[in-house]
Amino acid sequence: MDTRTLDLADGRILAWREFGAPRGWPLVAVHGSPDSSAVWALLDDAAHRAGARVIAPDRPGFGSSTPKHDRSILDWVDDLDELIEHLEVPSFCVLAISGGSPYALAVAATHDDRVDHLGLLSVISPLDAPGVTKGANPQVRFVLWAARQAPFLLGPMGRLMAKLTLKDPDRAAERLIGTRPPADREIIRRPEVMAVLRENLPNQFKDPESMALEMRNAAQPWGFDLGEITVPTTIWQGGLDDVHTPAMGHYLEARLPNARLVYEPGYATFNFIDDYDTILATLTATI
Repeated sequence: MDTRTLDLADGRILAWREFGAPRGWPLVAVHGSPDSSAVWALLDDAAHRAGARVIAPDRPGFGSSTPKHDRSILDWVDDLDELIEHLEVPSFCVLAISGGSPYALAVAATHDDRVDHLGLLSVISPLDAPGVTKGANPQVRFVLWAARQAPFLLGPMGRLMAKLTLKDPDRAAERLIGTRPPADREIIRRPEVMAVLRENLPNQFKDPESMALEMRNAAQPWGFDLGEITVPTTIWQGGLDDVHTPAMGHYLEARLPNARLVYEPGYATFNFIDDYDTILATLTATI
């Protein structure tokens, strides 16, 4: 799907892609971090079957969206507002994956009258919550430690990751596979999944400082109270996921007043691709 762009009020460009049914029920898809809207191509077929119009914006510094290096999690809601008004969408569902979770929760916290259902897939929780990083793999634990205790390391880490990825995306994809649990590797190696990930990789690392900023934002207070989010919320979390630990899903379920956790003990992250039909059906149940 071609990238579309919108000139924002402050002069930046917001880029987005659309998947699924052009005249279907609106679903705002919030990518992870680092990530981009390209990853939602994996949702396209299921969205067509479900009659969903997937609106997938790139956050600042990812994909084709202009960076903004002083933004908070809540600031992104203003960008989304401009896009939603441009598209004349009165209400919508939201589906977020991984590091997109805080941004989707911010939308629900500020737009409980417009968000019909919030879906959170392989979530992260506030990173200072006790025990939520237990079971994370060593690489993830180091990044999370740096985000909380040594944020000055995030910039150099991001620049190194960007350099290696942009130099050889295919090799970067193989490195990604090597960091994932066996439950994920089988899914990632499917040709259609690998093709999307290869396309996505350069979009993730166009601006390393934006990646570092997102890590810092995730590690700081998010700026809103989880206990005040009343939007119906479904969380999907895998028991074998060593990036988004099961404890993160349980933490959010316990603190969101209207949340339900779908826990899959044999899943990691990418296994949920096979459940997209069920996930979209769940989101439409409250429309």
